[in-house]
Amino acid sequence: MGRRPYNPLSMGNLFIVLVGGVALATLVLGRLLRSQVVRRLAGGLALLVVAAIAQWVVRAARAGGTWDEWAAVLVLLAIGYLLMRLALLLVFDWLLIRRFDIRVPRLARDVIALVLYLLLAAGILRAALGIEVGTLLSSAALLTVVVGFALQETLGTLLSGLALTWEQKLVAGSWVEIDGVVGEVQELGWRSLVVRTSLGERVMFSNSQVARARARLLGEGDQPVAVPVRIGVGYEASPHAVKDVLGRVAAGLPLVLAHPAPKILTREFADSAVVYECRLWTREPWRAAEVTDGFLTHAHAALARAGMEIPFPQRSVRMVAGKAEPDRVAMSRDALEHSELFTGLPESAVRLLAGTARWQEFAPDEAVVREGEASRALFVVARGEAVVERGGGEIARVGEGGVFGEMAFLSGAPRAATVRARTALAVVEVDSHALGALLFHQNELAEELASRMVARQQELTAREAIAAESPGRKGLAAILRERLQRLVVG
Repeated sequence: MGRRPYNPLSMGNLFIVLVGGVALATLVLGRLLRSQVVRRLAGGLALLVVAAIAQWVVRAARAGGTWDEWAAVLVLLAIGYLLMRLALLLVFDWLLIRRFDIRVPRLARDVIALVLYLLLAAGILRAALGIEVGTLLSSAALLTVVVGFALQETLGTLLSGLALTWEQKLVAGSWVEIDGVVGEVQELGWRSLVVRTSLGERVMFSNSQVARARARLLGEGDQPVAVPVRIGVGYEASPHAVKDVLGRVAAGLPLVLAHPAPKILTREFADSAVVYECRLWTREPWRAAEVTDGFLTHAHAALARAGMEIPFPQRSVRMVAGKAEPDRVAMSRDALEHSELFTGLPESAVRLLAGTARWQEFAPDEAVVREGEASRALFVVARGEAVVERGGGEIARVGEGGVFGEMAFLSGAPRAATVRARTALAVVEVDSHALGALLFHQNELAEELASRMVARQQELTAREAIAAESPGRKGLAAILRERLQRLVVG
């Protein structure tokens, strides 16, 4: 008798049980050990277990005929899919990445895998059942049309993904904004784009949605991007003055670039305020919330110091109990009484000085005075702590009761250092008009204040600050006393 030809469907019951059992054991063991490889093969293993159970049920029921053939084909398809999946993992994740450091885009991997799976299925169907897949598809025109309509969205998503991959705009690690969602691109697959937001959320967009949406490419920090922030200021304030205040605020923010410089635009004359748009340039646009927070926080304090109101819309008139305003004169008097420079002065002198001085508040990291600026005012720290910086480095700190800016106040020379609020800071600003009013009524205090300033400053530093304008052999106390007396006559 001749040898019987090999039939790929002639699988024994023992083989089917063995294959299904090994697949099930591998799946369970991989779950327990949390194996990444088994997790990525889980679909194929589960399909093989289901196919083996189906084949065993058909054999046990002795259905025979067509049922037995198709159950055997299902087992072959499951085995082929699992082996092909394993081969693709070895090629893409081990051979190309670890050996040659080549990373194939996710979409390209999915397309290659899909083509190989279809070729494998066609080969198994032809070998096992003698089905010519090409002839079957060409003859079933109606079925092709129906499948085409059913897969219209899927094909559109796939083609959109191919176009996005070809353009290479949405690469992993870049930041984008899609429909108002800002996130870092994680991966681009054949069906969807996954981004991770600054809140740590993973958001998935279909490729067709990305192709239709208005998307902003924010880059990877290599190009500056403007963050627009809007703020309303009362009509009483001049736009030029408002722009100056907001420009100084923007210049002091760490995330905002100096070049391109922040741009302040008058945007709208609204119902309750003049709306300004502040375009703040940064290389980290995904931190736009932090840029906006820092700008608005500092702008609130800066506008308040400048006497500029941030109004709110009012749609109706209500009579409400007025909120008690803090007594800034009393707070200024208390700060002056406990300061290093003015403590111990007559109560009438401190009261007069507090009535003409200005109470000012600064947000953390905000500059009170800047190096190189011209100013005729000294400052007494009432609350908080300030940092003195020169050349970008910290040289001293001034706590409650401390005084800074007195030498530039007297000499008229530019500020020798930048003083910045380390914490929320409240200061009493004493300018030449306030001190002049005090000395006009109590001229004898000039000698006392001059002596105290001598005690607070090193003589060498003081002489260098006023040498250019005050030559001669006069003592330091005499020079300071003369400058204080000049304030009386303006």
